[in-house]
Amino acid sequence: MNYKELKRDLLIVGILVSFLTPFVRASINLALPAIAYEFDLSAVSLTLISTVYLLVNAILYIPFGRVGDIYGRKRIFQYGLIIFTISSFISAFSTSGEIFLFTRIFQAVGNAMVFANLNAMVSSAFPTNERGRAFGLTSMGVFVGLIFGPILGGAITEIVGWRTLFYLDTVIGIIAIFAITRFKHDWVDAEGEKLDILGSFLLGISLIFIIYGFSDSTNSYSLFLIVTGIIGLLAFYLVEKRVAFPLINLGLFKSKSFTFGNITAFINYGAFVSVGFILTLYLQYLKGYSPLTAGLIVSIQSIIMVIVSPYAGRLSDKIDPRNVSAAGMVLTTVGVVLMALINYDNATYLGGLSLIIFGAGIGLFYSSNTKVVMSAVDNKYFGIASATLSNVRSMGQIFGMGIVTLIISAILGNAQIMPSNYPELFISIKIAFVAIAALSAVGIFTSVLED
Repeated sequence: MNYKELKRDLLIVGILVSFLTPFVRASINLALPAIAYEFDLSAVSLTLISTVYLLVNAILYIPFGRVGDIYGRKRIFQYGLIIFTISSFISAFSTSGEIFLFTRIFQAVGNAMVFANLNAMVSSAFPTNERGRAFGLTSMGVFVGLIFGPILGGAITEIVGWRTLFYLDTVIGIIAIFAITRFKHDWVDAEGEKLDILGSFLLGISLIFIIYGFSDSTNSYSLFLIVTGIIGLLAFYLVEKRVAFPLINLGLFKSKSFTFGNITAFINYGAFVSVGFILTLYLQYLKGYSPLTAGLIVSIQSIIMVIVSPYAGRLSDKIDPRNVSAAGMVLTTVGVVLMALINYDNATYLGGLSLIIFGAGIGLFYSSNTKVVMSAVDNKYFGIASATLSNVRSMGQIFGMGIVTLIISAILGNAQIMPSNYPELFISIKIAFVAIAALSAVGIFTSVLED
């Protein structure tokens, strides 16, 4: 295989898997009300289905990125895709909310193995002056998945039931597995080094305590969990300074581009995932739209992302990608601010405008931010840099969902969403949009500090 063919095949596989996992997440969001009805789940339980998936990702991204550096990025990527596909098939046969949640955990494990190594593989194959375009194309796959996820998720749920979504996911996964088996090349840049088991454990358990404490902050023990998690992170830091082969090379954070690029990604993804969840509740419960109609409306922002992301990637190859990502954060913030102003009278025109602006912001940010972070490290650290970026994006999504969960639980409690508490739900949504808009505004500031 020559170098040109290698890059072409890697892009094909990258676009395909970039499509798969956001398609799954977005389609399930539209199916959540149907799943809640079948398994008798509360509003807080619905947020748990999304949050647990993101939590597992956050715990495993960095260890799997390091494993990819040591044993081969393509190998770990392929194993993850197999696990993801098998667990998707099993999810279709869930008989309770608990079983469904259990299979989602295994889906998350596979997803972590895949996305801890994808950006590292792309960075290994493409030189710096071509990475923006490559990341723009893989991000286009993400956004296409986000388009078809709501549309097909809504249509399939409405017509034949939510379980069929997982049959479809299985078929797509099989196609992706076949595609990656044709790809013979691999990268092993840290061969002979060892995985830091203690560091992996300390990082994982610390994140569990912090995230669970934050997401369940209405309970008296939440502060204890958060403080314990912070102490665990301090212990992790001390271990990483002393081991021969640390899980994370702390020297990477001396780069402002790497550090603030990750911080801004955390904030951007916190806004991204929480806005999608809030809109799903608003459109189906308060506006009374069917899952299909709600999916078509939500897909507006994803269509804009698909249009913008390839151009954003090329633009970040021609000018400083930090400027492109900063512009993306500005538009993201403006879009969420407009969403916070939506009411029953202006929902149609203001809602459409906010989705367009928000989608353009995310489209500008995704590929340019990836290039900023990945270009700030040496080849040897591509795996851990890719995993760190995926981790902070996942943590940002957890943080965003945690904000939404906290607001909903504070106003609605643990009750199911019903017409009798729609006024409280509307108040929850308004407050959540304001909170996410404030978070996005902080992201504008951190994006400027990337220079």
